[in-house]
Amino acid sequence: MGSLVKLIRVLAIAHLLAFIGFAGWLVASGRVDAERLKRMREMFQPTIAEEKALLAQAESDAAAATAAAEERRRLLEVPMTRTEQILSAERFEQRAELALRGLEDERRRLLSDLSGREREVTQREEALAKRQADWEQSIATQKERQTDDQFRKAVRLLEAAPAKQSKDWILELVQTGREDQAVAYLDAMNPAKSAGLLKAFKGEGEAKVATDLLERLRQLGLESEISAGAKNAAESAESPAEPARQAPAPGAR
Repeated sequence: MGSLVKLIRVLAIAHLLAFIGFAGWLVASGRVDAERLKRMREMFQPTIAEEKALLAQAESDAAAATAAAEERRRLLEVPMTRTEQILSAERFEQRAELALRGLEDERRRLLSDLSGREREVTQREEALAKRQADWEQSIATQKERQTDDQFRKAVRLLEAAPAKQSKDWILELVQTGREDQAVAYLDAMNPAKSAGLLKAFKGEGEAKVATDLLERLRQLGLESEISAGAKNAAESAESPAEPARQAPAPGAR
């Protein structure tokens, strides 16, 4: 009896070692991995009866799906009646109209946004142009004020300086091509001061310069008188004429 038990144990150990060796060979040769073991476990998990029931259910579901698809195809192939065609066309037109209306609304919105941006750009450009014009006007006014102040200072300086020195300054202006400026100074000076200054032109060639300056002053005076006369005539033409006085009645004293 003891020998039989020992023999059974030896055979069991031998089979176990053989199984372990076979499993090791399968793993080492790449024939078995964790994924295959998982699939084998899932395959042997249900019983044969359960597997047959699952296959039958799958076949039944596939047959039902095929029948439903066939029914839909058959319904689609059935020609629509006149009423159904009209209703289908109306639904299509309604969908098309809604789509066109949406596109039109989008176009109007884009145009409105574009117009608003154009107005904004125009307003900014106008504001910028106005600021630039105001700045240029202020610069011109300031420059004109400075020029007028400098002109008056130059005139006062010519009047205060000795006649010979003032003559040299005027002569330098004429010789450097600034005769108009020299005439403007002489015209703005006190008449007695300008007359005394012109009398100082006694050198060689200076008398001709004085004569030219006097002629320019005379022309400038005539132009001023003509301008003033034209202005007065225009004002007289614009003002209403005075009503003529009524003649006295015969016998009136």
